[in-house]
Amino acid sequence: MQETYESLNKDAIRYLLEELKKDFFKNNDSKEIIKRIEKEIEILYEKNLLFIVKYLYKFKKENKNVKYHFKGTINNLFVLYALKLTEINTIEYNLPYELFDDTTINVYLINEPDILLIWYLEKQITDIKIVSGFFVKEEIKEINDFLEHHYLLLPFEHLDKNMLLRFNDYSILETINDYRDYHDKYISIRIDYKDDIYTTKKVCIENVINSEFEKEISKVLKPQTINDYIKIKSIAHGTNVWNNNQDLLVKEKKIDINNLIATREDILEYLLNNSIERKKSLEIVDFIRKGYASKNKSKWKEYVDIMKKHNCKDIYIEIFSKILFIYGRGEAVSECLYALDKNNYV
Repeated sequence: MQETYESLNKDAIRYLLEELKKDFFKNNDSKEIIKRIEKEIEILYEKNLLFIVKYLYKFKKENKNVKYHFKGTINNLFVLYALKLTEINTIEYNLPYELFDDTTINVYLINEPDILLIWYLEKQITDIKIVSGFFVKEEIKEINDFLEHHYLLLPFEHLDKNMLLRFNDYSILETINDYRDYHDKYISIRIDYKDDIYTTKKVCIENVINSEFEKEISKVLKPQTINDYIKIKSIAHGTNVWNNNQDLLVKEKKIDINNLIATREDILEYLLNNSIERKKSLEIVDFIRKGYASKNKSKWKEYVDIMKKHNCKDIYIEIFSKILFIYGRGEAVSECLYALDKNNYV
C-alpha cells in the first residue's frame, strides 16, 4: 500500500517542480521563497498528500473556471499560491508552514459540482480507487456534514479484504461499514461544494460573520479591517479562547482587538517577539493548541519558566494556560478573502 502512495508522490515531486520552473520560479527567483516551497513539497510528500496537490493542479489547469477553497492549515502553504490553486499569499498574512498539521486535504469547489473532481481523480489515478465513506450518523450536525464528503483513496491491490463496498447513486463505491474503521490506513480527501457567495449576496467582508457566536463577539470587538474579521472568525472556532478567558479581559479593558490572541500564529508571533527561539516557540504553540497546558502541569511549568525568562507578560501566560483548542489563521484568512472579493477565487 505504502509503495503505491510513494510512487505517486515521487511522480508528483518531479511534475510540480517542473511546472513551477516553467512559470513561478521564472518571475520569483528569491532563494528564500524557493527554499520554502521545496520544504513544503517535502512535508506534503512525507504526509503522502503531494500527489493530491498535483491532481488538483492538473484539474484546475484543464478546467480554467475551477475555483478552490481550502479548509485547514493547508492554507499556510505558499506552494498552493505558487501553483495558483489559491490567492492566499501566505507571506503577506504571515502564515508559517511549520504550523501545517493537516493529515488530509479539505477542498471545496466553488460553484461547481464536487462530483466533477471525484470523477477526474478516478480517471487520472489508475492505481487508486476513490471510495466514499459511509458512516454512522452523529448527533452533532457539523460532524455529519464533515464526514459526508470524505473519500478514501485506496490502492486497489491493497484493498482491505474486510471492507464491504457498494455503489451509490453517483456510481461511486462507498463503504458499507463505518469508513472511520479504515481512514487511518488509507489517504483521505474531503471534497465538497461551496456556494458562490457573490452571486447571491452583496460582496462584503461582513458576510464572513455567520454564527450567533461570531455575531456576539463582533458586537463586543466591533471589527473594522480584514485583520479584525480574521480574528473574529478564529476566536469563534476556538475552545476557551474567548469565553472565560479573553472576553473578561476585553470587558475590563486590559486587552482589545489589536492585541488579543485569536490564532496559533498570534501565539507564535508573541513568543518570537519576546526572543524565544523559533523551534522552542513552535513547540510551545503545539502544546498550547492541543490544550495540554491544563493537563500536563509539569511540562507547562517548564514552558512558563521559559516565557517568564523572556519577559512574557503574566496576562498572556494566563491566556495561554486556559486555551483548550485554538484555530489557525490561514483558514480564517481564506474565509475572509472569499467573502470580501470574488476576484480572490478566480
